[in-house]
Amino acid sequence: MNKRLSSILLLVVLSVTDAYLLAHPNIIGRLGVLLYKHSYIKNFPRALFTVLLVVGISILICEGLFRYTRHKTAARWYLLFMLISVAWFVYVFLTFSSFAYRITGKAFIYGAHLLPATLLGVYARYFVKAQFGKPKKIQPGNSLKQTVDNA
Repeated sequence: MNKRLSSILLLVVLSVTDAYLLAHPNIIGRLGVLLYKHSYIKNFPRALFTVLLVVGISILICEGLFRYTRHKTAARWYLLFMLISVAWFVYVFLTFSSFAYRITGKAFIYGAHLLPATLLGVYARYFVKAQFGKPKKIQPGNSLKQTVDNA
């Protein structure tokens, strides 16, 4: 199986799993979703759309950086995104460790942790790809279209 196809398949499986977990809190979690108006995770289709949108935009940003910037610059951006994902994961961990969120159900809590962990994996994959891939040379004076056509 192609590496790219297996990576996309893994991201789809993780996204569907995350959406399912986020859309199925226990009764207290459902009250919290209604009370705090988290309409983007109210049901499975909305949660799936939200998760796929976040993962899709992240992949588009990563692909754009990888194709249109030098690998060293892209690696710095990926490192920044990885740090943001780790900070988001820590924030989710600390938030869901409080009593109010701890009683929302294990599935909902695992779903909340899975999205930043998935994004961390995406950014780490692109970081390794940019760090250890072939360096790209962009000559000054070439337009972006010429650079892309030459690659």
